[in-house]
Amino acid sequence: MLDKNGFNEWATGYDKSVSDAEKAERYPFAGYSTVLAEVRRQINEPRGAEILDIGIGTGKFSAGLYEEGARICGLDFSAAMLEKAKAAMPDGEFHLFDFNSGLPHELKGRSFDYIISAYAFHHLDDGGKAAFLRSLAGNLKPGGKIVVADVAFNTAGDLTACREQSGKKWDDDEIYMVAERLLPLLRNSGLHAEYRQISSCAGILILH
Repeated sequence: MLDKNGFNEWATGYDKSVSDAEKAERYPFAGYSTVLAEVRRQINEPRGAEILDIGIGTGKFSAGLYEEGARICGLDFSAAMLEKAKAAMPDGEFHLFDFNSGLPHELKGRSFDYIISAYAFHHLDDGGKAAFLRSLAGNLKPGGKIVVADVAFNTAGDLTACREQSGKKWDDDEIYMVAERLLPLLRNSGLHAEYRQISSCAGILILH
């Protein structure tokens, strides 16, 4: 798993490397564009919507929402990634912060129409994912929605099969969503949660 220095170094070539991996239909970015298109479908009306993007990276996805009139607030632990996001969204709001520690103080009292995250939640273990998502529910406006896209699987067996197929490309330091484990933790907390598998190694989690 890359740390912030690794992501700083990767910032320049990040979008191209993701695109190349997607074209090869290989883990971890197989179906990447389809996954993000499904996230976009979950956002009913971007114009005027306040959207928090956790792990915004270079901002390539949120820039499309920004162009449609959304007010973007981005969070990332890589300064180099945020610089690219700022260039794409000059009127956006950005915070250099590691969400392993939750949200920065400036955002804890804020409410958003949508909270989204793409390919970032694998930095948290199952308990951390559930606890963070429970806390984020308190940052939603009435009728708001949380949408998390990442490398993810319906079952532990599906994850194991992908690990075996991926061989040396598999990253043992990353902790991927497994719906059969995570959904009960969320639903037992009173959250309405659903999971959709989109590609062989990725899906989206929806909470509202």
